[in-house]
Amino acid sequence: MSSQQQFFFLGATGYIGSQFLESAKHDAALYAKLKEFTLVALVRDPESAKAKQLQEVWPGVVLVKGTLDDLSIIEEQARNSALTFNAASSDHEPSVQAIVRGLQKRSADHANGPKPLYIHTSGLAILSDNNRGEKVPPGAIIHTAGAQTENPIRAISVYPGSVYGLGDGISPDSTLFRVFGSLYIQTGVAGTWGPGYNALSVIHVKDVGVAFVEIFKLVLEGKAKDNYFIADDKAEPLVMKRFTEVTAKILHAHDLLKDPEVKPFLEAVTNSFGDFGWGVFGGNWQAIPDRLKTEGWEPKETAKLPFWDSPPSEAEKFAATYKASRTE
Repeated sequence: MSSQQQFFFLGATGYIGSQFLESAKHDAALYAKLKEFTLVALVRDPESAKAKQLQEVWPGVVLVKGTLDDLSIIEEQARNSALTFNAASSDHEPSVQAIVRGLQKRSADHANGPKPLYIHTSGLAILSDNNRGEKVPPGAIIHTAGAQTENPIRAISVYPGSVYGLGDGISPDSTLFRVFGSLYIQTGVAGTWGPGYNALSVIHVKDVGVAFVEIFKLVLEGKAKDNYFIADDKAEPLVMKRFTEVTAKILHAHDLLKDPEVKPFLEAVTNSFGDFGWGVFGGNWQAIPDRLKTEGWEPKETAKLPFWDSPPSEAEKFAATYKASRTE
């Protein structure tokens, strides 16, 4: 292992994580800073095609075999790292707790040194008003962040809106269509949580990559004054009923969905997701990214390709990929 400080990365081959690496490579200032670290990436299979692509994207990366359920590995690598970036899953609580435990131990190991840095990808669903899919205006919800005093760490959470678009990274396809397209196919229903009038903020994945570039630069230069940032845009939001209609028509045209009519999911489906499903899929969640914009970030790709211009091509790509995977 290099004598350089370690940068531990979860989700480096994923939709947002790999887009960040591509964006970072095109920013000379951040790329130079990050090359001062030894990048250590958690991957399921170091011999997989995605892992090999990661080695090409970021020469010198150290691959550590493991999943989000390998908590001892995650804790150990976080403890060894001056900087940890979690772009994998904000909803996998055990792995997040393992990261925090590791960083707290590092803080104790280096009590007189700089606090370890933790940048965490979350989502705007944390602001959901849980309006059950009804047609009501988004509510005002205030988010606050606390800080610990014992074995302190510097933790920054980043909240993208609903991320869409084809990216430049190792996993370029939108999570939106992989999640909802698969769900519609598996249940045989183009369904919504409630009537589906809830609205979600949107942001193109390339703008998310650039947002993380700006945040990383602020953090590494010691200029980040805030503990959380919103990566979002004031563009026309995603309304779940309309999104489902667009996706269902394309899946139906590909013979992947028998009935394209949009209707509320039955309780058998919504109950399987619990309160989490109603909050994420059945609530309004919108916000304003003023903090990032004061740092010069502008969601240029979102302006260039508005959300509602993107679903047809993305859904077509998902449908073709899904059909191909079923015939292999």
